[in-house]
Amino acid sequence: MNAGRIATLALRIALQFRRDHRTVGLIVVVPMVVLSLLSYLIRLGASELPLGIVQEDRSPIAQRLVEQLRQVEIFEVREVARQELDALLREGRLEAGIVVPEGFARSVVGQGGDRLLVIVEGSRSRTAPMLFQGLNQAMARLAAAQADVRLAEPQVTYLYAGPQYQAIDYFAPTFIALFAFFFVYLLTAVGFLRERAFGTLERLLASPLTKMEMVLGYVTGFSFFALLQSAIILLFTVYVVRIEYAGNLLVVFLIVALLAGGSVNLGIFLSTYARNEFQVYQFLPLVIVPQALLGGVFWPIPEMHPVLQWIAHVLPLTYANFALQEVMIKGEGVLKASVAADIGAMVLFGALMVVLASVGLRRASA
Repeated sequence: MNAGRIATLALRIALQFRRDHRTVGLIVVVPMVVLSLLSYLIRLGASELPLGIVQEDRSPIAQRLVEQLRQVEIFEVREVARQELDALLREGRLEAGIVVPEGFARSVVGQGGDRLLVIVEGSRSRTAPMLFQGLNQAMARLAAAQADVRLAEPQVTYLYAGPQYQAIDYFAPTFIALFAFFFVYLLTAVGFLRERAFGTLERLLASPLTKMEMVLGYVTGFSFFALLQSAIILLFTVYVVRIEYAGNLLVVFLIVALLAGGSVNLGIFLSTYARNEFQVYQFLPLVIVPQALLGGVFWPIPEMHPVLQWIAHVLPLTYANFALQEVMIKGEGVLKASVAADIGAMVLFGALMVVLASVGLRRASA
């Protein structure tokens, strides 16, 4: 074994990377960007749960219960009227509501009366665990302070989803969108790069095809496999993983297909800036990780820094997440204004990527 030959080969590899400024930049910049973003979001921590309280019983025991609820650190308590509670829950301004009904005081001393009514909005996985943790804490403090209190189990209703929903059911819309976007982007970027490497692209550029016709042809060809990939991910998640869902699967497939179409266009666009497959793979953390973190699932977008909010609202996965949650958890359809707006944003992103891919192709062929 010759140490000199080994050192020569190692030096050649190092010099090769030194001359490839794009790869060096990706090696240095991408980890810094991803780690900075992740550390910032983790430091945000969990926000308080917006809780609406309707106090119909003004007895001393009811007043003490409400006071105990206000002292729970994980609650952001807001007193509301009964007729506005449902509207605030549907608008997303509250995550849960507690109604202290008339006659609550009689129920705690065993003289009949009505139990507490707990309404869970239900579209987020954190709501029910946080709500019942805080409610149990408040009721335990109340019972400890007053020995004759016998608090009955509250009556619980869900606006969306239900107690049968587990964490996987809440995160399934995000995972469906993320995996479809990831695999389709990878398939397209690598496939298009190989077209360039094998000389197929140069031969097509010499043909009467325009740049836009060429991009649309590639998009159409790759989209067939993108739709197939999307269908496999969706059907496997629903029928093999067996998640709970509320909406129409055809609407879900439409949303995933539009996202996959945008991913095809993005893959073609970015592949024009990559010299080899290694650089395509290095783009992945920069393309996928910010979308997963800023998509509004793990951290609410309104609580992020204004710059990150702006970035989140230009990422296609954000709109796919919102639309899929509306359909799969709330049971909404394409006629819902928010769902239609999210679909429109994804269509706009796909169209923009077609134009950028055409520009990138013109630059690559120059």
